[in-house]
Amino acid sequence: MTGGLGTGRGGNGEDAGADRRIRVARRALVASMSMLDALFVFFVLLDAVSAAVEGIALWPSVVALPLAVGAAVLLHLLFLGRLDGRREPAPGPYWGSVVLIVLCCAAVQSPLHRVIVLALWWAVVVFVASRRRGAAVSALTLALPWLLIPFTQVDVQIVPFLVTWALGIVYALMLCVGMLTCVWLWEIVNDAVAGQRARARLAVTEERLRFSRDMHDLLGHSLSALAVKAELASRLAGRDRERAAAEIAEVRALARTSLAQVRAAVSGYREVSLAEEVASVSAVLRADRTEVTVTGLDGVEASPGAAALAAWVVREGATNVLRHSDATRCRIVFTRTADASAGPRALVVEVANDRARSGERREAASGNGLAGLSERVAAGGGSLSAARTGDGGFLLRAVLPL
Repeated sequence: MTGGLGTGRGGNGEDAGADRRIRVARRALVASMSMLDALFVFFVLLDAVSAAVEGIALWPSVVALPLAVGAAVLLHLLFLGRLDGRREPAPGPYWGSVVLIVLCCAAVQSPLHRVIVLALWWAVVVFVASRRRGAAVSALTLALPWLLIPFTQVDVQIVPFLVTWALGIVYALMLCVGMLTCVWLWEIVNDAVAGQRARARLAVTEERLRFSRDMHDLLGHSLSALAVKAELASRLAGRDRERAAAEIAEVRALARTSLAQVRAAVSGYREVSLAEEVASVSAVLRADRTEVTVTGLDGVEASPGAAALAAWVVREGATNVLRHSDATRCRIVFTRTADASAGPRALVVEVANDRARSGERREAASGNGLAGLSERVAAGGGSLSAARTGDGGFLLRAVLPL
């Protein structure tokens, strides 16, 4: 974890790790769907083997095989579209799979195999389209095993078939719940990564805007003056050498001043004022749907060093909220107090959130994160503590000498 919000979220290594996790999750889901496709075709093939063993007509089951393969391919494409975020599939593949499954089930001879094939197909196709289509397809799936009884060569006993049909419904519901859970978790991962990147872009934009404003305010006048003085010196070079030399000296002085202003602007970018930092992190946290309350900032009268340290504490606390919590509320509190370790006048800065993630392992590299912040605060004569709270939150607390 780095010290600033602008760089704490959008590193190349972190992005690469997120992309890798997304790819692995997608491959796992596609592999699971491929196994379901194979199972779909397997039961149709098993129906052909059963027909050969029982001595009934084999050709219907053989015809069912390419129909099952076609339905499985279309089903796989519909599933991939759902992973890509398409809530409403193309009508062609969707209704094509419906036609193929009806023809396939009409050719399958065993009522058991027919029910299993329908259950496997329905468990996926029911949630890749709108609820209205899903309801129509569900009604067709429930009625189809009964409608195809006249086309079955084997004897069908009503009671055993009713039990098989009911168990098929249970099996289909279990498969559907599993598929829905997988897709739901996939969407959560995608939303989390997208939100993480959006927060990183927002934080970087805030930093760039602040730096741009500093450059404009501090250097605009100096650079304009440099241009005017240089142009005047060039005009006087052939007519009035002494005055031209004086103008060149002023250009040199202005250039040095401008260089000092650049350094001051960069220093201000790294150690911004406390009020600016609080406003910046509050905007980022609110963009993350975290309610922020700031208390005691108006009454803070600190030296530049103490204010810079307080700004670092606020920045690091907000970064912790973004990276290591699911917070809905964040409190940033400033209080003045007497502390034995920090002297008779001290500023207490507290950044607290209400939902710290369990099992998080915080990085503690030198110069980064809480370890680096603790060293920075200690060098300024203060102290830093970070701990979970009893209500499941997290509290970062710094005591800074004034």
